[in-house]
Amino acid sequence: MVFQQGISLGCNFPNLAKCDRCVLNLLQTHPIQVEEKRSEFSQIQQILRIFKQALDRECAICLTLDGRVKFMTQQAEYLLNQYFNTATPHSLPKPLKNWCQHQIAQLATDSNIPCACLPLQIQQAERHLIIHLIPDRMGQQFLLLLEEQEPQTFSISALELLGITKREAEVLFWIAKDKSNAQIAKVLGCREGTVRKHLENLYKKLGVQTRTAAVMVALEKLGLLNGEFVAISS
Repeated sequence: MVFQQGISLGCNFPNLAKCDRCVLNLLQTHPIQVEEKRSEFSQIQQILRIFKQALDRECAICLTLDGRVKFMTQQAEYLLNQYFNTATPHSLPKPLKNWCQHQIAQLATDSNIPCACLPLQIQQAERHLIIHLIPDRMGQQFLLLLEEQEPQTFSISALELLGITKREAEVLFWIAKDKSNAQIAKVLGCREGTVRKHLENLYKKLGVQTRTAAVMVALEKLGLLNGEFVAISS
């Protein structure tokens, strides 16, 4: 401030050379600009701190195009340690790295699809981890989002999440309970032919041809292959 006042006083002397006056004028504005820049920089730092705090609450990992970790939030690293017992900090465990590389390769073969795979689901005791791979084509990178959920159950409402209707979910649920078409028709209060029609729709949507395959695909998509289920008659 004293320096700036001195410059201001110097500019008021009429006998200063034109060149000297220009230099003083430049020096006079410089401290003001420094103060403005310092204020802007402080605001940016505050925004970055808030952003980092928000980001750390999320379970996110940013990957390069070749699958290397660009950054990883603390919460994401914590979950990786819980489910994979990772030894190397700030890196992907080998099974997850292999999965990511496989999905990235699939995305490279078809750029028209937003995501080439189902989420990776890992169940450990009473815990259930879901990992989504999201491509960022503009930034030429990938984002891994980790979400811990309660273990999924084999229920009609859960089956509807697979993109099938409620009636189709009901049919599939009772198939998993080893019910025949006639028994399912009786439970649902419809004709046996209606049950068969729902089965045809299920086969198309799940890409299968048998009752057993339909249940197995549903179990896989729900992350329940390690759970107990009833043997189905083909």
